[in-house]
This record gives sequence, C-alpha cells and structure tokens, in this order.
Amino acid sequence: MPPPGPEKLKASIEALRRDATVWDDSGDILRDAAQVAARLDLAALHFSYIGDKVGLVDLYRQLQDRLIRLLGEGSATCETVAVSLRNAADGYERDEADAVHRLNNIY
Repeated sequence: MPPPGPEKLKASIEALRRDATVWDDSGDILRDAAQVAARLDLAALHFSYIGDKVGLVDLYRQLQDRLIRLLGEGSATCETVAVSLRNAADGYERDEADAVHRLNNIY
C-alpha cells in the first residue's frame, strides 16, 4: 500500500484536530455538570422525617459525591484524549516536515 499523499495526510491531521476539539467540548460539558451537581443540596427536610431516619440523606450525599467524582474523572479523560489526538497530529506534521526536508536535501 503506498503512503498517503500530502492532501490525504493534511486532511487526516485536520480530522485529528477536529476530533480533539470535540473531546475538549465534551470535557467542558462534563466539568460543568460536575459543578451543577456540587451545587445540588438536599437536606433532611427534603426527604421527610422517616427518609432521614432510614438514611436517605446519607445515601443522597454518597450518590452526589460519586456523581461529582465520576463527572470529574470523565472530564479529565476527555481532556487526556484531546491532548493525545493533538500530540498525534503534531507528530504526523513533524514527521512529514522532516521527510520533506530530507528529500529536499537529497536532490
């Protein structure tokens, strides 16, 4: 299989960068959701006296903490994927520039 031409390589690099932006946007959405979840505050009065006595308030706080943690981890993972995609795009660009430079020095 022959190597990709310059136009295909450029399109592939641009696609990597577009994908990275989508992952960044997704990370932002998850981070915003974590901030909203952190502001949600239900107290004993929201669960009734019996709900409080059977542990719903504690269960709610545990669930809220887990949700905030998972949303934060999801956001961080999205950012890591975006960085990795950009690093790959940068690497392909460097490789192409180095290859062109080497070919120009041969002739």
